[in-house]
Amino acid sequence: MLGAGTQSNPYIVSTPQDLNAIRNNLTAYYELANDIDMSSFGNFASIGKSSPYFRGYLDGKGYKIKNLTINETNGCVGLFGSIANDSSYIRNLGLENCNISGGTVSNWCGSIVGALNHGTIENCYASGTLQGKYMVGGLVGQFPYGTIKNSYANVNVTGFARVGGLVGYSTSVNSIVENCYSTGIATHTEIGTAYPAGGLIGNAIAITVINSYWDIQSSGLTYSQGGTGKTTAEMKTQSTYVGWDFTSVWGFNNDYPYLQVFGLPVAPPKVVSISLTSNILPIISTTNINKKVSKSTESILSRINAYLNKEKRTERNVSTYSLSLYTSVLKSNRTVRNSTQNVNTYILPINSNVYRTSKKIEELLSYIKPIQARTDVLYPLNTNIYNAYLNVLENHSMASYTLNMTNVNAIENPSIVEVIE
Repeated sequence: MLGAGTQSNPYIVSTPQDLNAIRNNLTAYYELANDIDMSSFGNFASIGKSSPYFRGYLDGKGYKIKNLTINETNGCVGLFGSIANDSSYIRNLGLENCNISGGTVSNWCGSIVGALNHGTIENCYASGTLQGKYMVGGLVGQFPYGTIKNSYANVNVTGFARVGGLVGYSTSVNSIVENCYSTGIATHTEIGTAYPAGGLIGNAIAITVINSYWDIQSSGLTYSQGGTGKTTAEMKTQSTYVGWDFTSVWGFNNDYPYLQVFGLPVAPPKVVSISLTSNILPIISTTNINKKVSKSTESILSRINAYLNKEKRTERNVSTYSLSLYTSVLKSNRTVRNSTQNVNTYILPINSNVYRTSKKIEELLSYIKPIQARTDVLYPLNTNIYNAYLNVLENHSMASYTLNMTNVNAIENPSIVEVIE
């Protein structure tokens, strides 16, 4: 550890091991060089818990000892067990998130000092949890003599009796508490005790309390052996703190007062629940109409890839007395009557396109150009007369006429006559 332990050249405490080494010289001067995290150190033994007690000096210089764990079952319990020198002091020190227990046996339990018999605690604070038997206080357990000034505690304290948010028990008017406050919960567990827990001071035969306060809402206590109880809103109002130095010692930022030596405290983030309604419009949608009432909707699609040219309601019988011929005759009509019409077929030179549309079936003429093939026209002699005419034969095809043949109903290389409704 650097330094000589004198007032002009104090020992410099920068590690958990340095802090633990203070017990090796209980009368020297010490200063913190930085914040010290004790979370990996394990259980820490109270410094000077029995004679010889601590009679030295510690200036925290605005630094903090964090995550200190003390678990003991006898004697004075705290960072320092007992301080027993009028000139000794602990100042400018923060004890943050401590976990200190004296079990159900130890008396005189406090986070910074178990028993302050003489000396001064100034510009200090503590936060965390503390447990003991009797005389248990958030900052100091037993307080028979000395001064606690410009300090505060936010410690949840539990003990059998004589339990206080800042001080557990005091016995003298020479025990002075000045410009201090407490916000932690103080709980006594002894049934039927005559010494209920106090918001600031648990129990005192005598004590001097000057301009000091406790939060009656956060502590749940309206009783204290000294000090003035205030609501949380009042505790967060600067005008509550009569006679306090808000120029060089205390700071105020619309919350509980803070000590300037530690700088402006960083408030934990506030979690606020907000109800949100999210409206999402249709994405990649062709819907254009929003309506309140749902109705049946029909979707009518036109035929796709259909080559229908005509629709009809009534199909009637059609009789034809013409055998099939391969022609390019196309006929469309709206009304087909059940009637017999004479159909004359004329074979004209091929490659002639005939297209006719009529409402009634009349005489239909089909013209076919010469066919590069043999053409035979056969018909029975005892049926209706059919006339065939040939026009302009190129590369003569053969036309033959067969007599004395009955029941012949076939035509080779037939043409087709289609009647399209």
